[in-house]
Amino acid sequence: MKPVSDDPSADVWIATRLAAIVESSDDAIVSKDLNGIVQTWNPAAERMLGYTADEMIGRSIRCIIPPDRQGEEDEVLSRIRRGESIDHYETVRMRKDGTFVDVSLSVSPIRARDGRVIGASKIARDITEQKRVLRELEAANRSKEEFLANLSHELRTPLNAILGYARILRTPGIDPGAQQRAAEVIERNGIMLSKLVSEVLDISRIAAGKTRLNRRKSDIVAVLDAALDVIRPAADAKGVELERDIPVDKAFVVVDPDRIQQVMWNLLTNAVKFTPRGGCITLRLRVNPGELVVSVIDTGVGIERSVLPYVFQRFRQGELGTSREQGGLGLGLALVRHFVELHGGRVTASSGGPGQGAAFVVMLPTPLNDPA
Repeated sequence: MKPVSDDPSADVWIATRLAAIVESSDDAIVSKDLNGIVQTWNPAAERMLGYTADEMIGRSIRCIIPPDRQGEEDEVLSRIRRGESIDHYETVRMRKDGTFVDVSLSVSPIRARDGRVIGASKIARDITEQKRVLRELEAANRSKEEFLANLSHELRTPLNAILGYARILRTPGIDPGAQQRAAEVIERNGIMLSKLVSEVLDISRIAAGKTRLNRRKSDIVAVLDAALDVIRPAADAKGVELERDIPVDKAFVVVDPDRIQQVMWNLLTNAVKFTPRGGCITLRLRVNPGELVVSVIDTGVGIERSVLPYVFQRFRQGELGTSREQGGLGLGLALVRHFVELHGGRVTASSGGPGQGAAFVVMLPTPLNDPA
């Protein structure tokens, strides 16, 4: 490599400018000899890796390379000795405190005036945040693909039942009992289909920030009874007992009654889904000073403690993980939390563990306690 200029003062000026750029760079810039011994270490390297220049200069660069990646340094030095460069190589380096940082490395040979390779210059960029965002995007894409596959399955199930029983109704000479059962199956699956579509539309509105509440003074007892009426046929068909623990005739609160009924329907549907035949579900109402508390308590399969923090997330189911064995889109509890919080309330989930049932408690603020 030839000198940039025959004027020594120009070389000094250029070297000073380059040094200033290296010092002010946000990227770690390090140089080393052909044995991997550090020669220079800029402030960004100090911030990224935790070692000061005094601690690193004269020391092997291998101290920041994790044990399982030591072979990378052998390959880098081999390529540098051949005069090759390495561009944007993504790897991991180890900080002084033992933690790891994702980096993108570019390595170039350093040459003497006669062209001999005498060392290497490394530029390392911290890509931890980019990696985190990429992982989140990949997880979101996986969730989207799983959701679409599950949506297709969940829509086909009631549609197939509706089509099948519609054909039965067209059978000549069908007896009234079979006709009644077919009509009930069609209605039940139509309700299920409507619920699935409503959940998808609600999630879409939430994502677009278009959810609105139609608040008005409402009797919460009437809302709860309406939810029980909707869910009772499914509970009866499965052999699950519904208990109503509501000690007051009326309790008024300013809410969107349709959304609160949707909240209770989702909680009750979830309880029926995960409660085996012979089990029991209790819908309980308590009116406390400044707060109205509604609980849905079941004797079902329960929820593992490790899963409890995630049951209100989209596309998650609170069984024993994210299993789809019981069907559903994994949207119901996410909608419950959203609509409750939109009312200024809170919702919690608790369980003693697998086989010990679960309890979901909705707390809504400021009941009016107006009996009229």
